[in-house]
Amino acid sequence: MTSGARLLEQCQLYFEFLGRTGAGQEETFADDPFGLGYCAGLVRGVAVMAKTLMPTRVCLRADTSTANAVWTIIQYLETLEPETLVEPDAELVLRSLEKTFRCP
Repeated sequence: MTSGARLLEQCQLYFEFLGRTGAGQEETFADDPFGLGYCAGLVRGVAVMAKTLMPTRVCLRADTSTANAVWTIIQYLETLEPETLVEPDAELVLRSLEKTFRCP
């Protein structure tokens, strides 16, 4: 587990990787290959856990991709005060999913 600040960096790099092609993509991957996978894996894992264990609090659509979920996490983390970004990343991901994918 890491902080929200570190997760934000990793997830931003994940999106940079998705948007690049060729050598640029390889360079981005070389920057932090573990971080790219950590971001995507943590977001997906928390999303699946929340959908399964908290079905009345987190309502992700079936067509929500990992990239879409990561994007919502980035947007949420960028709105937080720096002192909040020291909190554990999994907690921040869960809060973001609850806020973004609120059940009706």
